[in-house]
Amino acid sequence: MQEMLTCLGTKVLVASDFKDLSYHVGALGRNTLWVCDTNTSKMVRPLPVPNVVMESGEGSKNYASVERIISTAVENSLGRDCTFIALGGGVVSDITAFAASIYMRGCRVVLIPTTLIAMTDASIGGKTCVDFRYTKNLIGTFFPANEVLICADCLKSLPNKDLANGLAEVIKHSLLAKDDDLFNLLATSKQRILEKDSQVLGELVRLSLEVKRSYVEPDPYDRLGIRAALNLGHTFAHALESLSRLQWTHGQAVAWGICRAMQASLELGLCQAQFAQGVEKLIQFYGYDTKYRISRSDWMDYRRHLQRDKKAVMNVVKFVLLTGQGEIKQTELGDDLIKKLVMMPSF
Repeated sequence: MQEMLTCLGTKVLVASDFKDLSYHVGALGRNTLWVCDTNTSKMVRPLPVPNVVMESGEGSKNYASVERIISTAVENSLGRDCTFIALGGGVVSDITAFAASIYMRGCRVVLIPTTLIAMTDASIGGKTCVDFRYTKNLIGTFFPANEVLICADCLKSLPNKDLANGLAEVIKHSLLAKDDDLFNLLATSKQRILEKDSQVLGELVRLSLEVKRSYVEPDPYDRLGIRAALNLGHTFAHALESLSRLQWTHGQAVAWGICRAMQASLELGLCQAQFAQGVEKLIQFYGYDTKYRISRSDWMDYRRHLQRDKKAVMNVVKFVLLTGQGEIKQTELGDDLIKKLVMMPSF
C-alpha cells in the first residue's frame, strides 16, 4: 500500500491490486466488525465475522441499519478499541462511519470504498450521515476515518450507472479546482474512463481528492463557509432527490443541479455565457439529463424540500454558484428565479 494523501487525520492509501488490499486489511486483526451490502459481501470469501450485510441502495441509509451495526457490535462484545470496516459505496461508508462515531463515543473506522462516488467524495472529510423522512443526509456527525483504502481494480466491475453516479461528483470537483487539470482529463479521456481504465481512474481519484482536501482542511466542521463550496449543485439536487422519493440517483441529481446553478449564475450576470455553456456541454458529454424540469404541480413540494436544506441558516438557503473556474459565490435566490430554473414553463 502506498500513501496518496492525508486529510484531517485520515490516511488515504492506494493498493496495487485486491491482493495487496486484502493483506493490509488482514493486518488489522480480528477485533473488527465488517459492514457491507449484498453486492460487496461477495467480494470477500469467506466474509470475516462478525459482519453486517445490508441491502444495497439508498433505502438502507437509515437508523435501522445503524442499529443493526451497533447491535452486532454489542452482541459480539466489541469494545471501544475495535475497528468498524466499511466495504462498499457511499451509503455503506456513511452509515458505518456514523455508527462508529456514536458507538462508545467513537471507535476506529476504516473505509474501503468500492464505487467512484465513495472514493472521490464520501471517503474523506469526516461527514457521516443517514437519511431521515426522505430528506438526504439530515442526521449525522463529523468523524474522519482512520484510513481510506483505495483499489482502482474495485471499479472494473462497477455498473455503468454507478460509474455515472460518481462522475457527477468528479465533474463538480473539476469546476471547484483552482486549475483545469481535472476538467481537461474529463474532457479528453472519456473513452478510457467509461472503459474503466485503472490508470486513468486512479488519476481521476487522486485529482478529485486533492480538490476536496483543499476545501475541507481549512474548514473541518463546515462553519467558515469554505467547505460549503462542495455543495455546488447539491441544494437543487437534494430537493429533487427528496421530491422523487430518491428515485433520482445522487449523481444524476447533482449533474442536473450543477446545470441549474450555472444557469442561475448566468441569469444574475455572475459568469460569462461561454463558461456556463462549457460546463453544461461537459455534463451532457457524459450523458446526464440537463433539460429535465419538474411539473408545475410539484413546485410547492420542491420548494418545501429546498427549505429543509441542512445548510440553511436562520431558515435562509444560500446557493453555491460559480463565477468562473474555482471561483465561488454563495447567495440567496428568489422564488421567481428558482421557478424559472427548475419548473416547466407555462404555455
